Amino acid sequence: MERISAGVFFMRDAGYYIGINDYWDAELRGNLYSKGSWEANARVRYKKNYKYDGGFSLRYAYTKNGEENTPGFSRAKDFNITWNHSQRQEANPGTTFSASVNAGTGSYFSNTAAGGSYDYNQITRNNMSSSIAYGKTFADGKVNFTSSLSHRQDISTGAVNLELPTFNLNVATFNPFDSKDRVGEQKWYQRITMGYSMQGKNSINAVDSLLFTKETLKKMQNGIQHNIPISMSLNVAKYFQFNTSVNYTERWYFQSIRKFYDNTPQGYEEVTDTVQGFNRAYDYSFSSGFSTKVYGQKNFKGKLAAIRHVITPSINFNYRPDFSESKYGFYREQRYADGTPVLDNQGRIQKYSIFQNAIYGTPSAGRSMGIGFSVDNNIEAKVRSEDDTTGTGFKKIRILQGLTFSGNYNFVADSFKLSNISFSGRTALFDDKLGLNFNGSFDPYRYETYTTPGSSTVSYRRINEYAIKGGQLARLTQFGLSMDFSFNPAAAKSRNNNLDEMNKNKTNMTPEQQQELARISSDPNAFVDFNIPWNIAASFSFQYSKPFAESRITSTINLHGDFSITPKWKVQYNTGYDFQMKKLALTQFNIYRDLHCWDMSFGWVPFGTYRSYTFNIRVKASILQDLKLTKRNDYYNSF
Repeated sequence: MERISAGVFFMRDAGYYIGINDYWDAELRGNLYSKGSWEANARVRYKKNYKYDGGFSLRYAYTKNGEENTPGFSRAKDFNITWNHSQRQEANPGTTFSASVNAGTGSYFSNTAAGGSYDYNQITRNNMSSSIAYGKTFADGKVNFTSSLSHRQDISTGAVNLELPTFNLNVATFNPFDSKDRVGEQKWYQRITMGYSMQGKNSINAVDSLLFTKETLKKMQNGIQHNIPISMSLNVAKYFQFNTSVNYTERWYFQSIRKFYDNTPQGYEEVTDTVQGFNRAYDYSFSSGFSTKVYGQKNFKGKLAAIRHVITPSINFNYRPDFSESKYGFYREQRYADGTPVLDNQGRIQKYSIFQNAIYGTPSAGRSMGIGFSVDNNIEAKVRSEDDTTGTGFKKIRILQGLTFSGNYNFVADSFKLSNISFSGRTALFDDKLGLNFNGSFDPYRYETYTTPGSSTVSYRRINEYAIKGGQLARLTQFGLSMDFSFNPAAAKSRNNNLDEMNKNKTNMTPEQQQELARISSDPNAFVDFNIPWNIAASFSFQYSKPFAESRITSTINLHGDFSITPKWKVQYNTGYDFQMKKLALTQFNIYRDLHCWDMSFGWVPFGTYRSYTFNIRVKASILQDLKLTKRNDYYNSF
């Protein structure tokens, strides 16, 4: 017995140890306090050499605070569960299993002084998270299955997110009509490739006090999504590349919604009901087109030997049905309680998707049938090297890389058939030490001002009339410019090489992927190269936006870079100053670990609006897959 404060005594860590066998042991401990509080702790550890190891614990505490029969007196019942498990890869090749669980009541650490350890980091922690993951590969690595159970808990707000479970099944791309015994080149139908992927998720969002109540379980979101991409690429007439693709997506949901407007004393209010039952939601799209390359070169005498211009035009036909039509059953007309339809400001009946806010989204409304087009430009100079005394040495200099203009014309749209024309490009100066990237979009349509009846506020809206009728070819609605200077030329060269590699696949990308590439091109932290030991760089970012009459400009200067602690560990940092807001810009640190076939990353935003941290492990992939998966600058969410 030991006195810890006036009139309070306790006996701590009284318990019993059990050696179960050569691989398992356990211990039971308890704390007793003279005023009626008590704690109990059961912990089990296990280990088998060269196979697996781990342990779990269950802690329960009954705590009294203050004096009985006084206003400040309270009782608290808290618990905490932890489990950690790791498995050696060679113990079961092709199968992975891991666990990291930390769950319980949010007040456990503060009420028990972190289990009596008085660990400041534990007492002041504001979140808990857990993950149990399983993975297995089949068919010589061609089929990969992963599944996980996870939990995120915000202690300060009591918000809890459970994903029980999430799973993914991916089949590597294959040629269904090709033959293993084929002799010679592939026939056209043998070039057809297919893939398959399936994702499933079961998610609950609630506060911890209402987590497993009947009402919360009714709001559980779940679904399964299947995706089947089919594509083919052929060389036509020696100079043209023909690409065609069909993408089919099907979603399985176990609940849907119904909406209507109810007449209340305060006016009409929108009411949403959840209907249980199995539903299919599918969509598909088709795209087919051609691309080619046009080369031009101008030779000179003197130090400048030549300028080379490569133009890559591409055109494709794309089609997607209108999945809001009644025959599909995915959308319904919105009505008032008496059955009267709800109309928009143009007198059309409003529709809503019965899968609105579903986990994997809903099929798109509106038919699309049009022509997509893009033109990509690369300009390089060939300069005679001053270091070469033979006169035959040359050096390549990038003048303009990836200058691309792209858009789409939708023949079946009611209005605004021509999409915005987006553009992007980049270049490098001073031996690749200074990189310059830019992107933006032009709106081909005019706009007008209007005032709502009974209001003096002036508003703006686009009108279905080309801007050229007003003497303007198009309106520049968005423009972004970024410059970054690196004190390590090797780091800048590595970044430019990565962008060049991705740019080779631009003609096969969807418009969304091309926009993503343009965004990545302007992000100085988009790539991590473990072969570069250090990098210190500065960048300037300028953004201009003018959708209508009013414009908005933002500009920031940033300091960023990275350094390698070991050949496998790298730390990346980024901070800056916003000239418009007159304050520090988003500051973040990222830690990367090269795990051979895997990448691990930890991101931390220490202060500001987006203060948070994230942890991620993903499989390494090719450059194009990195484009799809590289969300290194994803917006962070606090747990």
